[in-house]
Amino acid sequence: MREMKPNQRGPKSRFLDNNTNSTHYIDWQGEEQTTLLIHGDMRTSRSFDAVAKILSKDSHVLAMDLLGHGDSTWIDSGYRFSDRSDDIENFVTATNLSKIHAVAHSTGAVALAMYAANNPGKFQKLVLLEPMMIVDEKFQRMVSDRGNRPRTTWKNHDELKDLLSKHEVTSKWHPDVIDDVVNHETFVNEHGRVDMKWSSSTLAWKERENDYLNLEPILRSISIPLLFVVGGSRTGEFEKAFQLGNILQNMQTVIISGTGHNMYMERPEAVADVIRKFRNSSPIPEKV
Repeated sequence: MREMKPNQRGPKSRFLDNNTNSTHYIDWQGEEQTTLLIHGDMRTSRSFDAVAKILSKDSHVLAMDLLGHGDSTWIDSGYRFSDRSDDIENFVTATNLSKIHAVAHSTGAVALAMYAANNPGKFQKLVLLEPMMIVDEKFQRMVSDRGNRPRTTWKNHDELKDLLSKHEVTSKWHPDVIDDVVNHETFVNEHGRVDMKWSSSTLAWKERENDYLNLEPILRSISIPLLFVVGGSRTGEFEKAFQLGNILQNMQTVIISGTGHNMYMERPEAVADVIRKFRNSSPIPEKV
């Protein structure tokens, strides 16, 4: 097998502009087929840096900031699942992408599944990292309550890094991922405090009320190869996904052991490896 050399050119920050909004994305400048990375709530394109560095060794990797996140425009409203799906469609159309491999996490994975179900010709394969199987009022109220809390900020980047390194959840993130979050997913606000690059409007109840869905029929309607990735500590929440993986010929499942919902931030090498194996049609074990 030919040894792949790391991509030495580094990521480039780019923007797509339309009449009202600007979408920011990171171009990792790799070669061969294109892989598109899409984040979930309260994250940005840069949460995928550790994964993107690996994938860009043999793929042209693009990672987009959804509207309201990162350096894309922070609009006041337009964060329902259909809006996020339209956001992905606008990006794919503006960049003239086709036959791409797409990887998305959580809310972003739901939006990607919605778009791909109606536009299978744009994609070769999909990797969905824990999209929610059921989104009901209880779930949306839980998420929206987070947006009602005062935003947590930090006096400097060192304070944030120290917190992330010790927190029960984020201490499980790979050290490189913690550095990426601290260095690239933050900004200094008008009070001189370090803040995170996502708008509280993305969690507003007016965006969440009645925005409910059952992902199962969407997954069933997807015709292209699909890999559904689950964190090892959360298998009980995705029994329906495992059942579908046994029924649908185009769907596989894989468990990333020792991880939670943010498995790609905890074990980026393992997640990148299963993405590459799936892309290359190589065998993937049920658990890694």
